[in-house]
Amino acid sequence: MRVGNRWLVIALALGCAAAGLAVDSSAAESRATGKVAAEREAPAGIDVVTAAQYLREFDRLCRKDGGRLWGVSLCGPMLFVDPVTRAVVANQADAAGRLLSRARVFVGALPPDVGIANTSMEWGGTRWTMIMWGALDEDHTGRLRLMAHEAFHRIQPGLHLDPAGELNAHLDTADGRFWLQEEWNALQAALLAKGSARREAVADALTFRAARRAQFAGAAQRENVLEIFEGLAEYTGMDLAGFSRQQVVDPIVDQRGHARGFVRSFAYISGPLYGYLLDVTGAAWRKDLTSDTDLGALLGLFVQVTPGPTGEALRRVELYGGAALRAAEDEREVKRLARLAAWRASLVDGPLLVLDLGLVTSGSFHPRAVYPFGDKQTVYGTRELIAAWGTLTVTDGAILEDGNTKEAHVSLDGAAADGLSGKGWSLKLNDGWEVAPGERAWDRVVRRKDRSQT
Repeated sequence: MRVGNRWLVIALALGCAAAGLAVDSSAAESRATGKVAAEREAPAGIDVVTAAQYLREFDRLCRKDGGRLWGVSLCGPMLFVDPVTRAVVANQADAAGRLLSRARVFVGALPPDVGIANTSMEWGGTRWTMIMWGALDEDHTGRLRLMAHEAFHRIQPGLHLDPAGELNAHLDTADGRFWLQEEWNALQAALLAKGSARREAVADALTFRAARRAQFAGAAQRENVLEIFEGLAEYTGMDLAGFSRQQVVDPIVDQRGHARGFVRSFAYISGPLYGYLLDVTGAAWRKDLTSDTDLGALLGLFVQVTPGPTGEALRRVELYGGAALRAAEDEREVKRLARLAAWRASLVDGPLLVLDLGLVTSGSFHPRAVYPFGDKQTVYGTRELIAAWGTLTVTDGAILEDGNTKEAHVSLDGAAADGLSGKGWSLKLNDGWEVAPGERAWDRVVRRKDRSQT
């Protein structure tokens, strides 16, 4: 209300001046200066009026929920950011006063040392929900789904449901992917079925889940963590946006058709399927969740079914398109092995630009373009890293990050002579840093400039 009154005072003052009435000149000048400053801070790339509308829509949605879902409100600090211009439109002021009031929202720019992604983040002493402007769907329901998903991430620590997870490398193998998708097929069938048919499909899903986890050591713990972290966020987004059970299945089928990898993105599918099926049981299942809860075991408890043996899993797969799926995964496995060989040639053996991961302060990636490579090694198809040395942007290429050496590699094959751009990547160096010869004659490394030689 205070913000609205401030702009009302400015409008009245300007109106009085135009009418020839007496107005204190210093006060009028101060208010006019504030108006000009706000206009200068108008965020390039973001429609402020539309952004304000989106923020109001979400505020109404979370107020209507009133803490029903998680016992606390999802309303709170939220900002939209343009990843190119770093322009910001937020629903409240920041503590440092960088954002200026405009049209009932707050506008400004995000500092260059703050990473940009759809996520929750700490900035200026406040925990924000951050959403990239271009990611907001024109469709009302899809837009609210994303906003609720990211808002859940903001409240997650307070719910003690923000476990530290790791990639599920086994979900990039033929067997891991096969049993995961059979589990999903059964869960989708269960969600659209009723009575005994639903119970039978749930039992099949849990049997396929158990068959996969029995084959890969540690799979249960790794999968559970990500289903809690990302799966519950996606479930929250769909629930608050008003998705029906059919509306849950339709976008999941679409996601599955476009997914390039499941090692991290699988939870975006498993979470809503288990969440909606748990809702169908009528149990108050959300109140006792922990960061390592097994959603499958929880559903089995409420539906009163248990997983069958692996032999039973092998017999039941044909009810869910097992033969066709197996053939598709075997074909993909051949391509995966060829892709790994190509990455080894370009990101290990070939000429490289080497960057220090230990100096990275923030980063973002596309969860559906993450691929396990070796022990503690991961290839990202899309990535942004902000570090002391500058900003690396990978938009349509590949970067290998090695957790053993704390190094990142991008290929110099076909790169520019200055080593600042290549196939699908570009590097913006900060002052005081340079691209220099690496340990191998054909490599280059990003390092601090030797000031004694400048």
